[in-house]
Amino acid sequence: MSSTQIALDEQCTRQGWMTLLAKAPLTELERHWAEIVHPKFQWIRRPEYGAAMLQGAVGRTGAAFNLGEATVTRCTVQIETGEIGIAYVLGRNKRHAALAALFDALVQRDQVKGTSTITPIIAALKRCVREAEGAVRCETQQSKVDFFMLGREVTGE
Repeated sequence: MSSTQIALDEQCTRQGWMTLLAKAPLTELERHWAEIVHPKFQWIRRPEYGAAMLQGAVGRTGAAFNLGEATVTRCTVQIETGEIGIAYVLGRNKRHAALAALFDALVQRDQVKGTSTITPIIAALKRCVREAEGAVRCETQQSKVDFFMLGREVTGE
């Protein structure tokens, strides 16, 4: 089994590759988009901005509470073979949302046809996202402060 096949197997759920496409840098999506044959498509929903409510929970176990709102860009396309691609991207980037939706539809097409034209792209994007997340983790780890308690010495006086 090739490394690209393993990478897609780990991201075989639609939720997995949609998350990956949303997190991938736009420059990487653009680079890969330039390397493939562009499918004909029609807009179902052109890229548009909106807001999503973010919820949090203390320690992930407490009651959920509204943390605030975040701007998201969403897009829906249908490629010529009938697959519908959807994307929700954090922030205001219409191009990112459009490319993510197109790649979503192309991955679905690959699964239906049993081809792997987009598999290497997904694998490359996964490596890129992992490296970026690793860099953030490393930077965060460098600024980590460990707190500890010093006990008072008890003297017999």
